[in-house]
Amino acid sequence: MALVAIVLGLSGCAAPPATPVAADGPNVLLISIDTLRPDHLGCYGYGPPTSPALDAFRDDAVLFTTAIAQAPSTLHSHASILTSMLPHHHGAGWGGKTRLDESAVTVTEVLRDAGYATAAFTGPGQMDPIFGLDQGFDLYEKVGGQSFHLTSLRGLEWIDEHSAREEERPFFLFLHTYETHHPYSPPADLLALFDGDYAGPLPPSIDLDILRAINRGDLEISDADLDHIVATYDAEIRSMDTALGDLLTALRERGLYDDTLIVFTSDHGEEFGEHGVVGWHSHTLYDELLRIPLLIKYPGGKHAGATVEGQVRSLDVAPSILAAAAIEPPDRFAGVDLAPLAAAGATTTELAAVSRIDRVWSRDLTSIRTERWKLMPPPKTQRGQSKSLWLFDLEADPGEQWDTASSHLAVKTELEEALAAAVASRKRLQGEQVAPTKTTLDDLRKLGYIE
Repeated sequence: MALVAIVLGLSGCAAPPATPVAADGPNVLLISIDTLRPDHLGCYGYGPPTSPALDAFRDDAVLFTTAIAQAPSTLHSHASILTSMLPHHHGAGWGGKTRLDESAVTVTEVLRDAGYATAAFTGPGQMDPIFGLDQGFDLYEKVGGQSFHLTSLRGLEWIDEHSAREEERPFFLFLHTYETHHPYSPPADLLALFDGDYAGPLPPSIDLDILRAINRGDLEISDADLDHIVATYDAEIRSMDTALGDLLTALRERGLYDDTLIVFTSDHGEEFGEHGVVGWHSHTLYDELLRIPLLIKYPGGKHAGATVEGQVRSLDVAPSILAAAAIEPPDRFAGVDLAPLAAAGATTTELAAVSRIDRVWSRDLTSIRTERWKLMPPPKTQRGQSKSLWLFDLEADPGEQWDTASSHLAVKTELEEALAAAVASRKRLQGEQVAPTKTTLDDLRKLGYIE
């Protein structure tokens, strides 16, 4: 497999500094929908009507069928998206209450230094600027609630303000929402699209207390109850998708859609019973938490409708944005430009994905995934029974149910060496420890990060 060469090859070489972009450089819109599973979207093959607007957008975009997040939690993963670094290296972590290290270079800083106007409108909690994700943004603003509609409206207001100033500078706009994150409280009319016949004991809104009771074993649920919980999640996706459609329409009306680079993705997924937990994330490195949607619409319709089946990573987003703007990436970036894969419609790649759980007590809980194999630590509930890393053959066992390490010792050894090399390929940055404010703690409590 030569995985060591693959992983070390990502460290790159020194690149020349970015130069100012021309006034006609493409605008860039990065959209991150927190906790969004790709297999619950129509363009990824899902049957229920969760995402008509995104499915239509797919015709203009490149769809990456196997995109892997670098963490199953918000701060860890978004820091990797913005810095193109592994969580081991960028210094930002909720587990240790550390902010992104100031010496880390974000895609935002590179774009700003190249002449872009930069703004972000995000949810609160782990996206709070106290954790350092605001590096490089001219404006970084938290939007209350869990509504992508409100977030996108604020983004459009900023775009209009930018245009009113008659600035020739292109813009980089980052929009993030927790709308599909628990708790699930969808509008009744949208829930009816997915769960109109449910007559069980659970309410139409699934709050954190219900999910905690289920996962502690204090509340038993039937298959119909689980389907109802999934339906509330799907209805939240449909609500987000409606706002996405409105946003894309507004960009067309402003004459911005065709020539804007639009990246649509998520930071991680959500588990719905695949490995014993319902409506939660951050606790394992299974695929239901690490597989994410990734669609990139290039300016001028380039690569429209292409599909890349080969594996890519969250940390490839930042270098792909810079490449589309004709800006050289910093040598610290670990990802690659995905445009050549889009042009080729790549069915396979040699990009190994390294992911990490964000916990103080789990600094070494890290996985490495190729298109066929995944090496990962056992979940916390089984760590006492097995301290050895598990190996899954994803071709034969996509549900990750059977550890095959003893049958494939050579593969396990090579992946262990590749993982060690990837972690050792860069200096670990030590982000400053921060004390969240009461407001931040309240936001984190509402999202289930603390009780």
